Amino acid sequence: MARLRESIGVLLSERDFTVLLGAQFTAQMADGLAQAAFADRIVLDPQGTPTRTLALFVLTLLPYSLLGPFTGVFVDRWPRRSILVWSNFARAALLITLPLWMGALPGDAALYASVLLLLGFGRLFLTTKGAALPVLLHEHHLLRGNSISGGGGMIAALGGGMIGIGLAAFASTQIAFVIAGLLYAGAALVARTISTPMRRPSVAAEDMKSAAARIATELVAGARQIWVRKRARLPLLGIFVLRVSAMLVALVAIEVIRNQYGSGDDTGRLSASALALGAAGVGAFVGALTAPAMGRRFSKPSLLIIGFLVSGGAMVIVAPILTLPTTVGLTLLGGFGAFVAKVSVDAQVQEALPDDYRGRAFALYDILYNLASVVAAIFLVAFFDAPLGALLGAGGILVLVLAWVLARAMREAEMFTQPKADVG
Repeated sequence: MARLRESIGVLLSERDFTVLLGAQFTAQMADGLAQAAFADRIVLDPQGTPTRTLALFVLTLLPYSLLGPFTGVFVDRWPRRSILVWSNFARAALLITLPLWMGALPGDAALYASVLLLLGFGRLFLTTKGAALPVLLHEHHLLRGNSISGGGGMIAALGGGMIGIGLAAFASTQIAFVIAGLLYAGAALVARTISTPMRRPSVAAEDMKSAAARIATELVAGARQIWVRKRARLPLLGIFVLRVSAMLVALVAIEVIRNQYGSGDDTGRLSASALALGAAGVGAFVGALTAPAMGRRFSKPSLLIIGFLVSGGAMVIVAPILTLPTTVGLTLLGGFGAFVAKVSVDAQVQEALPDDYRGRAFALYDILYNLASVVAAIFLVAFFDAPLGALLGAGGILVLVLAWVLARAMREAEMFTQPKADVG
């Protein structure tokens, strides 16, 4: 424990790293708050269906997935501090004004458009954060830095989600939107105090057609750099599979909560949602505490496989006894497994690629996250007539099988022989 406190103290003594964490945690708390408000209006509606959830994912995530890879190229060319600042100011303006114009568009169009814009600016922010960490930290501290950044960010988002659920239940979603907007503005002001602009070499101004062609060419080059490096490619494929399973668990939890509470019991429905979110946060927090110690004992690829085993095993165990309490336990274990795996993948991708390609790599990383949500929703809709427990169990078995496939591929690539993480 003394070594843990000492190593954390060393990292937090880096002023710009601490400021970056402050901006990230504030922004991700706003993410959670805003997402809870949107979920209450769209996803957690008692009259909602998995098909409606799939429609939300398709209308918001797929358009971003077509444009999202280009964000990494921008991150590799714009001052990263400026991106951290203005991506938050843009989200603040969107949410603070949303209650004023939400009724101007038919149906839920304003909500869908807002979710799409928030996702775009949010991914730009997190992609920039991922590319900035190796600039602010020595590579030997990346696993610890990713652990603090990932764990703290996940907990901040979950905390914001619970606050958003409370505001939706006892105040209104409009108030939740405004408060989230103010948090984004605060995150922007914090990011402005980073001492270095993290500026990449400037490029000559180009017309739109030339710029688009150049971005497409460089994006292909970035994807090629990832593909030829197994130490980057395999972790990204692994985290995609694990993200699909995590989103499947989340969608199953939503259906369990809908089945448990009727349309008139908003308080029970929202309280159960907050409990599930809180359990996932506890799991992530435990992961944040234990990942550094695990990193000293296991290699980073081993941590990814451990995340697979915990998540897939929990799904298989809970499947035959699927109730609200066991679902909460499942989200706790899922939060732990997902966090340990993500910290491992973040560090592996950062170490496997040169700095010129990290922005593009994390943009593609984020796209995989978004597509995983769509894949999970398609899986649930396609087999919705089957019992939820059977779907969950089948998903868990598939995760465990793919863990074996991934471990074998990593062994053939000699990834398990790399040095264990230095987190001291």
